[in-house]
Amino acid sequence: MKYKFVDLGKHGFVIEPRYWFWGWTKSGRIVGRPSVAKALARARSFLPRGWNFKIWDCQRPRFVQILMLQSFLKRLRAAHPEWSRKKLIETLFTFGARPLLKVKRLDTHRNGGAVDLTLIDDRGRELYLGTDHDDLTEGAALDYYESKRGLAPRELEARDNRRRLKKAMLQAGFNIYAPEWWHWSLDK
Repeated sequence: MKYKFVDLGKHGFVIEPRYWFWGWTKSGRIVGRPSVAKALARARSFLPRGWNFKIWDCQRPRFVQILMLQSFLKRLRAAHPEWSRKKLIETLFTFGARPLLKVKRLDTHRNGGAVDLTLIDDRGRELYLGTDHDDLTEGAALDYYESKRGLAPRELEARDNRRRLKKAMLQAGFNIYAPEWWHWSLDK
């Protein structure tokens, strides 16, 4: 399916095209479906005054998905040499979608319906959410800090910022992808 895409940078969001920085794409633009841009603007209205989203990724072509998966697999092998192939592949596809030839669902990166982002405060500073984008550990789960007791101050900060992000995104109609706090999707 072909979809119309819009440049999310032209909608007032902070753009940091990581896959372009890594040389995986030729363009530094981040594009998504118009419905995603509209929903992101709505989500931003639920944030404190002056806050914004920094967007790392939205529509992603298949060849970038393949490069990302290769990078993830290399990182997982290095971090967990004791893991079986089955465990590696299972974890790989928790953090990255299979690079199918055709993807019909609207709520995917391939179709411009998924977005990877974080929060920026009114001074333009990226807020602490506990892990970096594309962290391949259980700490990346959106609700990771919710069941933990005796959180340190930095963990409380990450938990509270994840709560703010979650509330704004859900109010705007986005869907959660539980293993990744940064990944949100829209199926319309």
